[in-house]
Amino acid sequence: MKSSFGPLSILVLLLFANSIPASDANNESASNWGSEKPNVIIWVADDQYLESVGCYGGDPAHTPNIDKLAREGLRFTKAYSTSSICTPTRSALYTGMYPIKNGAHPNHSGLKIDVPSMPGIMRDLGYRTAIVGKHGVHARPTRPTNTFVWDEEFPLTDQIIEGAEGNAKASKKHRDMDYEGVKNFLTHDTRPFCLFVASSLPHGPELTRIANGLEGYPANNWMSDWQLGRYLQMLDETNNAENTLVIFVSDNGSNTKRSKYTLFEPGVHVPMIAWWPGHIAPNTTTDALVDFTDIMPTLMELAGGTPHAEMDGKSLVPLMQGQELQLHEDRFLSFTCLGVADVFEPYPIRAVVTDRYKFMHYLNHEIESPKGSGVGKSPEYLLFDLMNDPGETVNLADDKEYSDVREEMQRRLNSWILKVGDKGMATEFEAVDMFPDEIGHLQVSSN
Repeated sequence: MKSSFGPLSILVLLLFANSIPASDANNESASNWGSEKPNVIIWVADDQYLESVGCYGGDPAHTPNIDKLAREGLRFTKAYSTSSICTPTRSALYTGMYPIKNGAHPNHSGLKIDVPSMPGIMRDLGYRTAIVGKHGVHARPTRPTNTFVWDEEFPLTDQIIEGAEGNAKASKKHRDMDYEGVKNFLTHDTRPFCLFVASSLPHGPELTRIANGLEGYPANNWMSDWQLGRYLQMLDETNNAENTLVIFVSDNGSNTKRSKYTLFEPGVHVPMIAWWPGHIAPNTTTDALVDFTDIMPTLMELAGGTPHAEMDGKSLVPLMQGQELQLHEDRFLSFTCLGVADVFEPYPIRAVVTDRYKFMHYLNHEIESPKGSGVGKSPEYLLFDLMNDPGETVNLADDKEYSDVREEMQRRLNSWILKVGDKGMATEFEAVDMFPDEIGHLQVSSN
């Protein structure tokens, strides 16, 4: 049967569709949210800085699949990672708690015993769980990670990815994922799945020139995006695209200026996108202030559970449904150099960020930062107006005009410090006792 719509009719329909207010589109998507438990994929890029992603201002040719998620889902503009290094940021994703509270505050550390984490929580809610790639948090004889146990694990294969050949470090780190094993996991059971995917990219070592002409960080970035594309393809092939929520994030910034190993914006302000066809309205954004502690409460609500009282985050479901609201007045950041290779002295930083301001406290400001590019020695306190100074170039901490702002921000930070049990330098040295294999060389300094 031929269509009864002529060219003029089609044009009218297109114009009408384009005239539907965004709020109506959001409401239509929100109406599709029922009692079904979605499958979940948490995709974590490694060291992918915000401006390297097309939909956040980067070259769209480098990140077509991430940009596809943004076009078809919800893009967060004010998402923070809780720290600027691997282990603590991932621990917040796993637990919904800040790293100082869950125990994985230093790099190469792990969760406190009996701290509930993603695989166990989701298993109790009827999910089968799996992780691809690195854990990010560790088990040690001094601290068994007894709740961080997945139903299935898919370590990287022996197959070296394109561009990593000829470089021993790159070929050891950057290897293919077990796509066939993962595809089988998606389909071999009728229960919903929770899959945590940890890419080794775009973290260095940097790749040599690949087939499309890219090399260095852009090549790493493109290869990471290509891996994401394989997962989106698998969802289509297994008929899971319509019932799977994908949350895409990067764990922290890259080794660019004032980024990793710091609490400046390039290190902790990260991309975050939520994609669930038919449920999350396409091509939408939210300026709500959020961080990684919000992920676990979100998954629990969607799975029919109730977030634990000790969790520091809130569910993102209202934002995914198109509601315009602010979940948080502030979010908190912490960093320690303990657990980082070749660091021999604690260098703790704490910070609070609101919609407009960021306040930072350097607990050991008398020394220079042991890690981080373009940092140098810092004053004890930093205050930035992110609205008027997004590059964080003017420290307002001692500006009398901003004394009330500093007082309020310091009050917020001190209140959080008490809440999570942060004891400052003592908290740094507790990490030495918990993980002597990694940072035991500091034992003498802590006495």
